[in-house]
Amino acid sequence: MAIKEQETPSETSSLAKDLAGIPSFLIDPESAARRLFSKWFWVAPTLLAIIIGVVVLEHNAPYILHAASVSPVPDGMTAEQFNKIAEAQVKYGPYFTPLAILIYAIEAGLLLAMSAMMGVTAKFGQLFNLAAGCGIITSLSLIASAAILHFKGEVSSMAELRPAMGLDIFLPEGTNKYLVALGSNFSIFNLWWLVMMVLIFAVAFKVSKGKAFVAVFPLWILGMGLSLLGAMGQK
Repeated sequence: MAIKEQETPSETSSLAKDLAGIPSFLIDPESAARRLFSKWFWVAPTLLAIIIGVVVLEHNAPYILHAASVSPVPDGMTAEQFNKIAEAQVKYGPYFTPLAILIYAIEAGLLLAMSAMMGVTAKFGQLFNLAAGCGIITSLSLIASAAILHFKGEVSSMAELRPAMGLDIFLPEGTNKYLVALGSNFSIFNLWWLVMMVLIFAVAFKVSKGKAFVAVFPLWILGMGLSLLGAMGQK
């Protein structure tokens, strides 16, 4: 008689328990993997990510407005238009923080497609929990960036609103903007996110770390591509 493969046990869910379980996505793949099988776990980390996003945007508002007032105006745009865009970002940016849900859904959809291609049995909801849980690492990068701006005190360009926290920290001033964008993807937070996504995926779905890496890596490549696209709009 074939022995049924043992499933990763889930944990009973409540908002308090889910909030308490978020730190496991930073350091404990075994515990985090169990959270993936809790239907509503994603709610807690998503709410936390939204709150952090709003607070960081409110903190960065003065820096954004100042940077827009002193930065070179992009080609094809007047100074007034440029400043209005910055004002709109400050005013309406917090309302867009719930789009974190859409980002997690896209990540979960890509992971589901990769899982299907590789013969890994995974459900969209479980992968959505994975994306939301590891999203806390991205939130920590926002906090770190805001802290750097706070202690720096003043910025003189829009580029300084995104402090270097990856390989871009070693690039000299005037380096090609696309190379800077590429280097920024090799930050401690991005690599931390990648490692935890791989380890949790491997534990939760009982696959090798190599197989988990193949499933997760396209998401990192997508993030890199979006960074390069964002660099196109820089002066």
